[in-house]
Amino acid sequence: MKKPLDEMERSIKLKSQLFAYRITMILLCAWALYEIYLALFTSAQQFNLMPVIVLTVASNVQYFSELVLKRKMVLGDEEYKESNKIVRAIITILTILIIIASVVAFIFINRN
Repeated sequence: MKKPLDEMERSIKLKSQLFAYRITMILLCAWALYEIYLALFTSAQQFNLMPVIVLTVASNVQYFSELVLKRKMVLGDEEYKESNKIVRAIITILTILIIIASVVAFIFINRN
């Protein structure tokens, strides 16, 4: 059986996971920008959407899990009242994604 981590081990583990997450996000950003460059400025026939999708999903999962965990932490606290940020965040992200999809569609339609 695994022994429970003490505070120092948890801190080290959390910092290493944070570092790995940041490196992964930076690499996904670089890959997405490279694919966008290939699609817009070279004669690439297809646009590889996979890095953009993975980057978007990872960012959204991190953001929403943080919102939910914060909400659970203060759930029983009567002093702390907050508006429903989760719904507002979902609407904001959907709006941004629709705008980005529209711009990308416009570029690809007018490209040919």
